[in-house]
Amino acid sequence: MLRLLAAPAILLAIAACSQPEEAAPPPDETAAEDVSPAPAGRDEDIRHFLAQEFPDATPLKYALAWHDLDGDGADEAIVYLVTPYFCGTGGCNTLVLTSAGPMWRKVGDISVSRTPITVMDTSSNGWKDIAVAIAGGGGPSGNALLKFDGTKYPSNPTVPPAEMTEATGTQILAEEPELIELKPETESAD
Repeated sequence: MLRLLAAPAILLAIAACSQPEEAAPPPDETAAEDVSPAPAGRDEDIRHFLAQEFPDATPLKYALAWHDLDGDGADEAIVYLVTPYFCGTGGCNTLVLTSAGPMWRKVGDISVSRTPITVMDTSSNGWKDIAVAIAGGGGPSGNALLKFDGTKYPSNPTVPPAEMTEATGTQILAEEPELIELKPETESAD
């Protein structure tokens, strides 16, 4: 008797699994206006990183470039920060950030740097060498070569181990790069 009852139940389950799915109705275009857009990926990740890392520095402007510096197939972020908080007569700060899971890790926090910023054909400790322009602040002008030391890039391009270079590489941030504005995050009124 149990077998007689089980057979129709099995047939019903098989039939239910083999039914074609109904096509989803087209999205309601007016409803999409009410929903915030999804984050834009890695560029949006950098915005959040900067807002969290430097909450007192906003509003700020920055230039952003992407380049695989360590040859692992994933791009690092090169961020040139432009705001009085980071800039002086010698230049502004440049960050080199690498992905560390869902977060970003600084492998370069380079002071008194200027654009253009280039990635060289040479490498040190498995990472591409980079060059930043330096000028002002009473020091020499030109391009400073920065080599990865196994942990990070030099923090000051005007003193050793940074060195002046005439070599050219691939320019990733122009002398007058396109700047992105980051405004302070506003708290919602409850």
